[in-house]
Amino acid sequence: MAGTVIMDYTQQRMIQRLTERGFETVSDLLAVEKRIVLKVNGEETLSASCSPGRLRGLIYGFLLSTGMIYTPDDVLSFSQNKRYVSVDIRHAEPPPIAPIRQPFVIPAKQLLITAEESKRRGRIFQRTGGTHSVAISTASRIMVFVEDISRTCALEKAVGEAFISQVDLSHAFVFLSSRIDEQMLARLARCGVPIIGCVSAPTAGAVELAERLGVCLCGFVRGQRLNVYSHPERITYE
Repeated sequence: MAGTVIMDYTQQRMIQRLTERGFETVSDLLAVEKRIVLKVNGEETLSASCSPGRLRGLIYGFLLSTGMIYTPDDVLSFSQNKRYVSVDIRHAEPPPIAPIRQPFVIPAKQLLITAEESKRRGRIFQRTGGTHSVAISTASRIMVFVEDISRTCALEKAVGEAFISQVDLSHAFVFLSSRIDEQMLARLARCGVPIIGCVSAPTAGAVELAERLGVCLCGFVRGQRLNVYSHPERITYE
């Protein structure tokens, strides 16, 4: 990420920091947040705080992961002003999430490599400690990497950018620098993602849903270790 982009995502402030010498006035860097409100077919559908930028990816990722669209062409119009982002879509009731059948398998080391690479790429987190990140990778390389103050918005931005770029999510895996809950698992499964890893723990609901939907869910992916909570046949040890 270029330095000018990082500046757009951060803000410098003078703060008081306690050290062994007492309080000192120092400069600190904070992550910037932006409030967005989404209208879908004229109805307010989403209100969220997120990092600036990659707004189209966020909107497309939200619409795809909630089952409102299936292809980019389902978005008929996209506009924004100071208050709203507005889209018109071909409206359809989201169907139930179908179990994932694709025989996608990766070696455990590839998930561990992606976790380490995500740490290196997280330049806003390195400077502020205030963001989450999501990486979407094929079996060989990271295709999309996103940082955001919101773990949900980071997921939606990454999914949306992959969707717009025509990344085949049924042959990709996702790594998150956070825990994963049932709602996040459901959104990724709806997009057809067969393998998900996170740096922290999954919830019990996420594991149960992953088992039902054919998703391999891994937690505590860090260093040289990980836990496999569902569908271990998708992970090989080499």
